[in-house]
Amino acid sequence: MPMRSSESGQLILFLQQLNLLLDAGVSIERSFRSIGRDSTSKLFSSFSTKVAGELEKGSTLPEILDREAKFFDAFDKALIKSCWQTGKLAEGFSQLYNHHRKKGDLSEQIKTAFVYPCILAVSAFASTIFLFTFVVPRFETIASQNEIELSLISNFVFSLANFLTEYGMILGGFILIVLLLILSPVGLTFRQSLLLSMPIFGPLTNSTEVGKWCRSLALLLRHDIPIQDALRLCADLYSFNKMQERGKALADQVEKGVNLTDAMAETGLFPDAAIQLSRTGGDTGSYDIMLDKAADFLTADNARKVKSIMSLVEPAVILFAGCVIALIIFALISVTMSLNASFL
Repeated sequence: MPMRSSESGQLILFLQQLNLLLDAGVSIERSFRSIGRDSTSKLFSSFSTKVAGELEKGSTLPEILDREAKFFDAFDKALIKSCWQTGKLAEGFSQLYNHHRKKGDLSEQIKTAFVYPCILAVSAFASTIFLFTFVVPRFETIASQNEIELSLISNFVFSLANFLTEYGMILGGFILIVLLLILSPVGLTFRQSLLLSMPIFGPLTNSTEVGKWCRSLALLLRHDIPIQDALRLCADLYSFNKMQERGKALADQVEKGVNLTDAMAETGLFPDAAIQLSRTGGDTGSYDIMLDKAADFLTADNARKVKSIMSLVEPAVILFAGCVIALIIFALISVTMSLNASFL
C-alpha cells in the first residue's frame, strides 16, 4: 500500500538523520538509538528504539526490517541488505536518502505547479454557478414581469440558468457519484487508463514514472544486485498496474537472455533518449551511470513540460471564466437597458 505524503516526508527526514549520523562515524546501534530519543515522529521514534534494541541483541538490520518496517518497500530492503553485506551502510543510506528526496521533490514540484490553476478553476466555477442560480433568475423575473423583449444572448443565459436551477441538483449528484466511482478502488483501472491516455498529461505521467524506474534501477545495479532481481523490484515501483505488468514482462525478457535495451524498446514505455543512453551503458558496461543520466534527462524534460503546460493552462482558465462571466454580464446589461427604454 503506498505511503501517504506525510509518511513519505517523515521517511525522508528519518533517512536524512540516519545518513548524517552514519556519515559522521556513529555506529548503527547508537544512530538508531539517538533517532529514537530525538525524533518528533512517534512512528519512527518507536521504530528506531526497537531496531536499536534488536541490533544490540545481535540481529542483523535486514532481518529486522523484514519483520518490523512497513514503510520500507522491497526496493529499500534489497538495497539495505546489499549495503549491509558489503559493509557500505553509510553510503547506502546516503544514496537511499537522495533517491527518496529526488522522488519526493519531483512529486512536490508537479503538485505545486497544479495548485494555483486548480484554485483558479474552482473559484471561477463557483462564481459562475452563483451567478446562474442566484443573480440571473432575478433579472429573468424582472424581464418577465415587464414583458421585455429579450436578446438572443439573454434568452440563452436565462435558459441555461433555468436548466441549472431545475436540474442542477440531479446533475451535481450524478457527477458526484461518477467521481466517487472513479476515485474508488473499483475505478482504479479506469482512472489509471484515463490518466495515461490523456493527450498532455499522459506522456508527462509516463515520463515521470520511467524516470523513477531508471533512477531506481541505476541505484540497485550500483550495489551489485543481480539485474533480474533489480528489474522485478523496479517493476513494482510503478504507480500504474499496466506499467507494472510491462515492467515485469521486461524482467521476463531479460531473464530469457534478451538485451536490456532491446527489452526496454519493446515495452513502448521508454523515450528514445532513455533507450539510446541505455544502449551506450550496455556497450560501455556502465548501465548504472547511463540510467542515472536518463533519469536526469527525463526529470529536466518533465520540469520544462510542466512549466509549458502551466503557461497555457492558467491563461486558458482565466480566458474561459472571463468569457462566461462577460456573457452573463452582457445579458444582464441588455435586460437593464431594455427595461430603461420601456420607461421612456
